[in-house]
Amino acid sequence: MAVSLPSVQGDEKYTINIINSKIETLVIGDGNVVNNFCRCLQYPEHSTVSRSGRTATRRTAICHDGGEIRRRTKRRQTKLGFPQRKHRGDLKFSSKNVSDESDEDSYYGHCGPQIFPSASGELDLAFEKSMKRFHIILNRLHPLRDSGNFMDFTSVADSILMNSKGDLELELLILLEKSVVVSYQNDLENSEAMVREVLSKLKNSEARVEMKDYLVTMAHIYLTGTYRRQYKHGKADSTIAVAEQVSPKSQNETSRFVKALILYEMASNLTIYINSVPLHLSARKKLVEQSKHYMKQCIDLSIELDGSSLYIKKHHFGLLKLAALDLNCGTRAVREQVTSDKCIADAQTCLRAVQEKYENEMSEGQKIQFLGAKSDLNYRLGNLEAAQSEATQALQLAETLGFNLEIVPFRERLEDISKLITSTEMMFMEPSHEEVCVNSLSSSSVPFNRNSSCSSGCEME
Repeated sequence: MAVSLPSVQGDEKYTINIINSKIETLVIGDGNVVNNFCRCLQYPEHSTVSRSGRTATRRTAICHDGGEIRRRTKRRQTKLGFPQRKHRGDLKFSSKNVSDESDEDSYYGHCGPQIFPSASGELDLAFEKSMKRFHIILNRLHPLRDSGNFMDFTSVADSILMNSKGDLELELLILLEKSVVVSYQNDLENSEAMVREVLSKLKNSEARVEMKDYLVTMAHIYLTGTYRRQYKHGKADSTIAVAEQVSPKSQNETSRFVKALILYEMASNLTIYINSVPLHLSARKKLVEQSKHYMKQCIDLSIELDGSSLYIKKHHFGLLKLAALDLNCGTRAVREQVTSDKCIADAQTCLRAVQEKYENEMSEGQKIQFLGAKSDLNYRLGNLEAAQSEATQALQLAETLGFNLEIVPFRERLEDISKLITSTEMMFMEPSHEEVCVNSLSSSSVPFNRNSSCSSGCEME
């Protein structure tokens, strides 16, 4: 039996084909439950359709118990998305339903703009002039953001607005940048609302906005980051797809900058999904490879752009994300799984590269991520005291700077490491083998396969 869902484009329909699967809950888009049942299905061979390296599958669901699939749709959906994990943010956040595809998403997705004018001449010159002005502003704001200097960030941003009253482009640019800081402070609902406000103003503006296409793309990139931090994998995936659709096809500096950000979000959302959902080993391996592919492309682009007229440090965060993917310590559940010697060695290589090449230029925000990754590495190597020390340093830095998104994961990590240390001491009263310390990121790669710490990965970036 095939399940057909009405699209948002009128009478056109999409058919979702799922075969040979045991389904307990069918989830659409941002997590709407269509029906709850358990059936054994059969899978035929399925074809894949690539979208910038992504793999999409088309399958048909055939029930073998003669039962009827009940369709119960709460919202209009256009695609089968990732299963969702409930956001662990502040309790003040409302649980109201938000459509998987807003009016703005639908509008920009269906009539996607081109970031760069295709015509040459005065139009190109005007765009490049505006783009240069944008980058000057971003080069002032982003180092403050990454270092956790949020008060200075706000002061500079407000000063720019004060000196440019009536400039809608700058107003929307600053609002987007402020939304990222708000998300770092774990006010994810407010961050989303700020981005939505930008998209709404762009859609309804009667005046010409020279940088409209660029702002639309960046809004969808930032919105993707907010969704993945809430574990809304499906919404993040569909949102970055809009950004990817309208991204520039040229190879100039700004085009590569935007492409690097898109690749980073695609990789990061996959990583969160891998850590959040139980997966078969073969399925996990494929997704890990895909996530690494995206992130390595992002790192290459970021390295090329670093030192140019653009501020970009995604290669720092990207290497840390690659290490985290190999260490597989994002949740308590995955920490129970065995991590291979090769994965641990690969993670060490990434962390060593960060330490040797970028230690002197790491922002405070990057240091938090670096300490967290080192803690995970020491955990896998069985050096719980070192893991505890590094997690403590990361927590203290996050609390001092106001990276509230990091605080709960590190507290949970420390709580569980402490319990594990206590239980280990009680179980093994005799002298233990010498533990291997990797404060210098040594090449030792002896895995430690006990249960562990944090219930969620750190997701500032």
